[in-house]
Order: sequence, then structure tokens, then C-alpha cells
Amino acid sequence: MSFKSIVPLTLALCFSGQALAFGSHDTWTSGFAQGTAEYTILGKGQSQLYLACDSSGSQAATIIFTDANGHQVSMDSGQTLTMKIDNEEEANLSESASHAGESNLMWAWNKLRTGKRVVVSGSGAKPAVFTLKGAAGVIPAFGDNGCVAKFDIQ
Repeated sequence: MSFKSIVPLTLALCFSGQALAFGSHDTWTSGFAQGTAEYTILGKGQSQLYLACDSSGSQAATIIFTDANGHQVSMDSGQTLTMKIDNEEEANLSESASHAGESNLMWAWNKLRTGKRVVVSGSGAKPAVFTLKGAAGVIPAFGDNGCVAKFDIQ
């Protein structure tokens, strides 16, 4: 396993503890720590949807989903991660290293900014529903503020 393949997983694991440090149940919130912009919404129980972007764009964007029981699933970690935004087809966000993965991530990321609700599920995780209220004012357009796919930095 190369250093490049370990970095996103390491970032996801590092940020997963930080992801629980802030958020709101009613609207999306953002924060900034150590060069990383963070965007999050809380759901029922321990559920949370967390997005992060390295402000320099040198690391791939991170998406971490935590279900109501605290089980975490993250993008680019070998786990299945899916989102269904409003009545659109389910998007597979398991990886962003391929052209198809980049395309799925860009589509879903930008739909998060314009939709009303998202259902997130993943490997061994119980699906959770999150509001997208306030997301447009918090989450930048994909490609802005260092929000890029793994495909873009390889």
C-alpha cells in the first residue's frame, strides 16, 4: 500500500473524532481547523453527515457518514457509501479515485447544495435521513475551496 493510498484513510480517521465536536440537527454548519474546511449536519441518535476539504486542494475531499448507532462509513476507504438526494437515483460515493467516482461525487456534492433531504447508507450502517436546510449557504460548489476528488490529485 502506497503512502498516497493511506493519506485519505488517515485523514478520515483523524477527522472522525473531530466531526463529532460540532453540528446542528436543524441546519448545516461549518468550521475550519488546521487547513481543513468542515461541513456537517446531525441526525437522530449519533447519526451525522460530515464533509471536509483540504483548503489547498492537495488532498481529496472526505465524506464520513455515522449512523444512529455510531457506526462510521467513509468514502475512499474500501467501504460502500451511498446517497439518495430527494427523488433522484441513489449515487455511489464509495470511491472518488476513478473518473466515474469523481463524476458521482461531483454530482452528489452539488445536489447536496440544492436538495431538500438526503438518505445516506453504507457498509454495515443503518440508513439515516438528513435535512439539506442551509446546505447551499455552507457547502461550497465542488471544485471550490479545495473540494476535489481523489481522481483530480493522482
